[in-house]
Amino acid sequence: MNKQEITLRARRIVDERRFAAEDRVQRVLDELRQNEQYSSLERKLRQAQVDLAMGNGQEKALQKQITDCEKQLKALIATLGLGGALTPQYHCAKCHDTGYRGGIVCDCLQEEIRKLIVAESNVINRQYTFANSTEQNKHNLAVYKKARKVCQEGKQNVLLTGNTGSGKTYLLTACVNECLEQGKSVLLVTAYALNSTFVDAHFSDIATNQAILDSIVDVDVLAIDDLGTENIYKNITAEYFFSILNERTARGKQTFISTNLPLQGKVDEQGQAAENSLRHRYDERMFSRLVDQNTTFVAQLVGKDKRLSRQ
Repeated sequence: MNKQEITLRARRIVDERRFAAEDRVQRVLDELRQNEQYSSLERKLRQAQVDLAMGNGQEKALQKQITDCEKQLKALIATLGLGGALTPQYHCAKCHDTGYRGGIVCDCLQEEIRKLIVAESNVINRQYTFANSTEQNKHNLAVYKKARKVCQEGKQNVLLTGNTGSGKTYLLTACVNECLEQGKSVLLVTAYALNSTFVDAHFSDIATNQAILDSIVDVDVLAIDDLGTENIYKNITAEYFFSILNERTARGKQTFISTNLPLQGKVDEQGQAAENSLRHRYDERMFSRLVDQNTTFVAQLVGKDKRLSRQ
């Protein structure tokens, strides 16, 4: 879902709470009206209110009749043990489950939006945050600081390189969680899974193809883990990746990527990049888009495999 769809769904959740609270009161009222004494008092009260509104010159007497009826109804309701049942028990006492206070979005609606965004994000490791990081390498800490700033400013993309176990996935997920806390819509996927989605889109009808690609382009933050591990399909992989990156950049959407591959490795005498590099694996258009430092924070994490050091 895009942000607008998520917001609409969150509003429906809040609205359903209000309807449920008010429906419970209505059911109690329906039962009360089966009580002859209550029904009679209520009719008398309503008639007095109508007469008072019509202004027939008996205002004082009618006002006294209204007050007396209200007191009798209140006493009868208390006797029947239904005092609290006629007050809607809203989930949010601040906005009474309308989702808004004074024209401003209430905290309860914001929380439902946040929950739905997290659910849609595919983020499993919610504990992977900047605050929980145990990173100690000075170079990596500088990268963490800059990456967090990028998340907070919401303008640049992020490309993280480094050896296996250097902490790229942790940092990528920390970036995602930082954005989730800001209420941004996020999609975290592996490059393999995203490439499979491209294949599905490629062999679908035009409408389905567009719907699939729109769902990827529309999210505020797209995070791709392990770029370079996916299979390369002719006329699909590089073309779709480039199209998505280009469109997202044009719309001012952020894309965060991690990869084990170096940017270009050792270049030979003919200017060819090493085979195990991003530049060799993808065409020049995509490589240029990936490493464009006008739009992207490119950084390498260093150090030994952290997963091995824990064993």
